[in-house]
Amino acid sequence: MDDHANQLAVARLSCGNTRHLFFGGYEGAQRTILIFLPDYMKPEITQDSICPLAFIRVEYLADNKISHRDFLGSLMGTGIKRETIGDILVGEESCDIVVLKEVLSYLMANFESVGRLKVKTSVITAELVKVPEEKYLIMKDTVASMRLDNVVSSGFLISREKASEYVKAGRVFLNFLECSKVDKIVSEGDAISLQGMDKIKLHQIGNQTKKGRIKNEILI
Repeated sequence: MDDHANQLAVARLSCGNTRHLFFGGYEGAQRTILIFLPDYMKPEITQDSICPLAFIRVEYLADNKISHRDFLGSLMGTGIKRETIGDILVGEESCDIVVLKEVLSYLMANFESVGRLKVKTSVITAELVKVPEEKYLIMKDTVASMRLDNVVSSGFLISREKASEYVKAGRVFLNFLECSKVDKIVSEGDAISLQGMDKIKLHQIGNQTKKGRIKNEILI
């Protein structure tokens, strides 16, 4: 279970009706910061001059296969804290990194290599950030109902009894929050993770079959 995702889910519940914004530099960012907005401020303003985030592009030859872990390790090796780093978007010839502005100058002066590979860094604007296309597999199945234990059983290819056992044991997270209710109804767009296994997302709920089972599509 990702600690940041868990913290984000708790924060969303805690904010209530306050004017706030979760911002990670681009739409769909996984690692975000929480910004509270005064009544006079529009959410778009956070993306302009007072935006607390900065964006670094790291360029290298496509022949060099560098992973997310390589970048994270090298960034942490400069001495900055994990909390100052947002998403690390690895591409074939470049990687865009979201960071807090407070560490931008330090990184531009000290982040010169990933492992033993020398890299070229530059500062870019939010509009230039390249977001790699996520690749999913779509699994189609049917379930008796949209209960959490049924969807866990279907998505992780385990028996319903085992799925129910995992849910009750607190090993299943629904939208990044622990959920121990086997009969919790899952909705389209919900993300489900199981400790020790990967994450799935309920992409689409379809019609019922002639036998009364519900068709669904799960992203894995």
